[in-house]
Amino acid sequence: MGSEQSLRVILPLLFVAFIAHRAYYTRKYRPSEVETTQKRPPSSASRIADILSLPALLASIAYVVYPTLVEWGSLALPSWLRWAGVGVAASGFALLQWSQATLGSNWSDQPRITSHQEMVKEGPYRRIRHPIYAAFLLILGSTLLITSNWLIGGLWILGASIDIRDRIVYEEKAMLARFGEAYRSYMNKTGGLVPRLK
Repeated sequence: MGSEQSLRVILPLLFVAFIAHRAYYTRKYRPSEVETTQKRPPSSASRIADILSLPALLASIAYVVYPTLVEWGSLALPSWLRWAGVGVAASGFALLQWSQATLGSNWSDQPRITSHQEMVKEGPYRRIRHPIYAAFLLILGSTLLITSNWLIGGLWILGASIDIRDRIVYEEKAMLARFGEAYRSYMNKTGGLVPRLK
């Protein structure tokens, strides 16, 4: 199997792993609506992100099944850089798993505050406030390198960025309302998606 064919097999495996991982934690830590004190309402940003995910998914399927449909979006990336994209995705999954394991029952599939909410500052949260979202960007952003296609990668990155920005704005306001100066102090010592340079 050639390099291009191998990458066409890896891409759907990446999405299956991403969906399975998210489904596992959604089932394991299903939040109780009774314990929920505040939850992000539907927003135009989340709807735009959902709309963008459809052409991103269709373009990804086309890349795997009938690549000539999306070859007009191809980039001339060297093979080593495309395989580096697999490494980017793997690092994203490692960060995602580390973050999920650290959060435990404080995690929720949608931004919310629960009655038992804790302010987690261990593991990856020692340096960044939103490592799960950083992991999402690594995993979905890796599609740009793996497919060597600006259409596919661009759609995934754009949709994820819009949704993540909206989530972060909501979460930080909610955490400030819940934890006050303790969270503000934590914000001053950490980065949002990447570690703060001192």
